[in-house]
Amino acid sequence: MVNGQELTSKKGFTILPETGDYVIGFNAVPVVDFFLNAADIMTNAGTTAQHPGYVTGFNNVLVGKYFLEDTKAIRGKLAINTGSMTTKTFFDDPFDITANPTDPTQWGELEDVNKIGGSTIILGGGLEFRRGHNRVQGFYGGELLLGFASNSIHNTWSVEMNNESMTNGYTNGDGSALNGRIIDQKSGMAITFGLRGFAGIEYFFAPKISIAAEFGWGFGMTTNPRGSVTVETWDAAAVASEEETFEGTNSGSSMGFQVDDGIGQTLMPSAALMMYFHF
Repeated sequence: MVNGQELTSKKGFTILPETGDYVIGFNAVPVVDFFLNAADIMTNAGTTAQHPGYVTGFNNVLVGKYFLEDTKAIRGKLAINTGSMTTKTFFDDPFDITANPTDPTQWGELEDVNKIGGSTIILGGGLEFRRGHNRVQGFYGGELLLGFASNSIHNTWSVEMNNESMTNGYTNGDGSALNGRIIDQKSGMAITFGLRGFAGIEYFFAPKISIAAEFGWGFGMTTNPRGSVTVETWDAAAVASEEETFEGTNSGSSMGFQVDDGIGQTLMPSAALMMYFHF
């Protein structure tokens, strides 16, 4: 066993991780590409060098560790991503056009508003053990992963529905046409669960800076709910519009045991090449 305090650089800096170190992980592929290009080994001569981004298989997820001991660390993954996009469509008031078809100065302006929102939460935790000689370290362990995702659409229509021809193309679950327009559409909460074992090799090419290759095997499961959609339709008998809420037309789930090869829906990463910085 090599203790982090036993191996130092020529300037006296500790090379291997120590108890209490915090670690941040990045995708190492762009860094490797950069140095290969800088050495003119590849044909593009560095023109595609990139910032080291998220670890492969975990886009928009922060990856880190905390060393409980020199040879034992807690691994963590965290993502809390939310976002929304609002689109406004402006047009002339159709009632004003009908009332004054030849005088555009009398036409008011209306707007329809479409808002799309979504959120993703990923939580991961595990325990990592390591051993090795000098700068080369082997590591192994297990981790648990949980993911939650949802999205929604909300429309605000500026013109009240007044006949059955006012529709934005919504259809019934059987594919038949439904004269109506969507008010709200919600996906429901998709849940992902992953239980994974991993093993890898890490090389410290500088004090507290390393590059690591990792493989894994585990179980993953994702459930997708039906969700719902609220549609405004025209009731010819009542000569009025009404809102109806329907359950979604699709739901499903997926699961399986598999060696890491990019099973995105189960939150298992591809066999990854990573760069770690220890503090």
